[in-house]
Amino acid sequence: MKKLLLPAIFAGLFLAACRKNDQPAVPGEPSKPEAAFLRLIVSDVDQARISVVDPLKKTTVNYPVTSAQPSLYATSTGQFATIISRAAGKVEFFNTGVEKHGGHLHIHKAEMSPVKFSEAGPTHFFGHAGLNAIFNDGTGSLSLFKDGDLEGDGGTVLPVAQPHHGAMVIFDDFTIAVTQKDGSVSGTLPEKVKIIDRFGKTLHEAKIATKGIHGDAGNGKLAAFGSADGILIVSQTGEQSLIPYPSSFGTAWIGTVLGNKALPHFFGYVSLGLFKIDPASKQITEVLKNDNNIHQYLLDSDGKNLYVLLTDGTLKIFDAVTAQLKKEGKITTAIPAGATAAQKPYFAVSRRALYITDQAEAAIRMLDLATLQQTASIPVGGKPFKLIVAGDQEGLEAGEH
Repeated sequence: MKKLLLPAIFAGLFLAACRKNDQPAVPGEPSKPEAAFLRLIVSDVDQARISVVDPLKKTTVNYPVTSAQPSLYATSTGQFATIISRAAGKVEFFNTGVEKHGGHLHIHKAEMSPVKFSEAGPTHFFGHAGLNAIFNDGTGSLSLFKDGDLEGDGGTVLPVAQPHHGAMVIFDDFTIAVTQKDGSVSGTLPEKVKIIDRFGKTLHEAKIATKGIHGDAGNGKLAAFGSADGILIVSQTGEQSLIPYPSSFGTAWIGTVLGNKALPHFFGYVSLGLFKIDPASKQITEVLKNDNNIHQYLLDSDGKNLYVLLTDGTLKIFDAVTAQLKKEGKITTAIPAGATAAQKPYFAVSRRALYITDQAEAAIRMLDLATLQQTASIPVGGKPFKLIVAGDQEGLEAGEH
């Protein structure tokens, strides 16, 4: 991997060289159920492959990867899918070929990237404003990269800590809040967080020691980490504070945190339910109680809605700003009580549609977000496991250089 990252300023030079091929809207023309260049990346329960789905054309192309059931993440631009096979110590990338240039797209060949990472224990992923990071638990290092690095030298590896089950958050100024392991707590969880620049220099040392950290999210200005002592809030400028848990938590603590650049607050999951985390008021309040029925939850990419799938097949949609329930409806059959993780359905959302796996039909079901009614079933074969949205969600036109 190369040692220096491409300065963001060069992006402006490329934008200046492009012109948009605008197509005026046709009056009365029905809107498409999905953006033309949106793609789904789907993993399989048993097969070491990904399926790349074009929802509008209802086509699927399979590509071999290192292992079955890898973790999938879209880079912050959406152009690449990051495919992490943790046990094998391998990270691969799929290039959707959908490259954003200002107000239009450049469309290239869709293919697996020649770049692969092989650090030990790649686990947590974070992407923000064109920069992406993977924490490698086995070496205590970060793999940092931009999209351009995946077509070139592969980014940078930064040693940042002792080996541990770590995490990181990228801020707007491209500094990074990253966990540290000092050994004061047994096990693999870290206790502290410090801030470094993208070359590895420490800018702000850790100020608070916890009894264990897991779960991270950021909005560009703040990072939030779940910990045994409360939610650790770290600002871009180095300040740190803890938001205490409600007394009803007892010994339970939030180990998964969700955030978005559009939101001043965060959401966290604990066995008790889903909670809103407000750094301004230093309050943690319940959004949805868990009656042993919360299966999956996610924020959309715009930070507008929080989606929660229950085990009875009901999807609840909350306003991510107010945390109030907006809509709910059945989108799948009930999940059997004894189902394993590999036997359950999983969903992803775009701006226009919801997609959910259907192993019985070896397909991805497409639902209209406004009505929660099915609009298509797209065959993918095998046993579809988890999926992500990549490419373009906005419906931009393809342009010329």
